[in-house]
Amino acid sequence: MTVVHTLPPKDRDGALAKLLPVLRLYQEGKPINVKISIARPERTIPQLRYLRGVAYEMLAEAMGFEPDEISEYLCGCYWGWKPKTLPGGRAQEVPIRTTTVDADGNRDVIEGEPFWKYVEWIQRVGARHGLVIPDPDPNSKIAAKQQTREAA
Repeated sequence: MTVVHTLPPKDRDGALAKLLPVLRLYQEGKPINVKISIARPERTIPQLRYLRGVAYEMLAEAMGFEPDEISEYLCGCYWGWKPKTLPGGRAQEVPIRTTTVDADGNRDVIEGEPFWKYVEWIQRVGARHGLVIPDPDPNSKIAAKQQTREAA
């Protein structure tokens, strides 16, 4: 079981006081891992639906592959490739990162401006294949920019 607790950006003393007993008693008698990372909003469900259901789907159909194969291909073309050693001494090229995992294999979901830059790049890839991949709901870009400003 994983427990995620997000501390507020300021005045953390109260939240830390509540967290300390949880850390003290969680799986008592067993070693536990505590990972600290910056809280970032995940991609929204509409953004994910657009990426997988529109952009990847259109390219997959046009290129004759499955959407997951297109996702891997696009991630590799966008962020680069690295060798992955397989059993038997074989090697395979895999993306350095994906939209959900960073170069070190840690969960790191792209969102905000990096997400939209990736989408715009995918639209240009689609154009090279004769596809017009429509923009997502324009309000989602506006809302994402507003969330980025509020978080700063």
